[in-house]
Amino acid sequence: MNKLNIHPLIKLPLILFSLVMVFSIIIIAVSSSYLEHAYDARESEKRSMRIWKNKIDAAKESNEVLDEYESRYKALLKKNIVGEENRLNWLETIQSTANARGMSSVKYNVASQHLLVDKTGQHQAQGLKVFRSNMIIDMKMAHEGDLFAILNALEDKAQGLFTVDKCNIEKTEKILKNGENMSAHCELGWYTIRSIVNEAKK
Repeated sequence: MNKLNIHPLIKLPLILFSLVMVFSIIIIAVSSSYLEHAYDARESEKRSMRIWKNKIDAAKESNEVLDEYESRYKALLKKNIVGEENRLNWLETIQSTANARGMSSVKYNVASQHLLVDKTGQHQAQGLKVFRSNMIIDMKMAHEGDLFAILNALEDKAQGLFTVDKCNIEKTEKILKNGENMSAHCELGWYTIRSIVNEAKK
């Protein structure tokens, strides 16, 4: 087998070239590994940024929802729909309206408050108890407008939530001095809401 004879003038450049090629291959391999690692790190950072952005967006949305419900809750507290009922306010509203309209006879009665039966379990699921107080109003009036004035005053000024369950209007045989020739009998339901947690603390 013949030996490969390399001219002395070419031998040194060839060795240097070989070394340069080896170093170049090593540098390329290291650079490729570094670039791949840098790409992975950058993608990981992007994923982390997306995760935190989603968390921040979710937190902002949660705060907006809380703010919205807090304002609604405060409005319910202000109107005495949440918490204790304000019977005195109801009666004063009826009486002041009757006096302003010159109505001679307005009688009212509020029965004891009772807890509504939670048939569907919705109140329990939401951590609430709903109470109702029945109110009866009997009045003499000159026309239906007197009745509507009482109900509108309760809706606008009275603190609480109520429903009109029944209203019967009848003409009376005797006409009073102020022209009242009608009577009305109305049954209302007043509702208040309380937290089960707060009730348990009492």
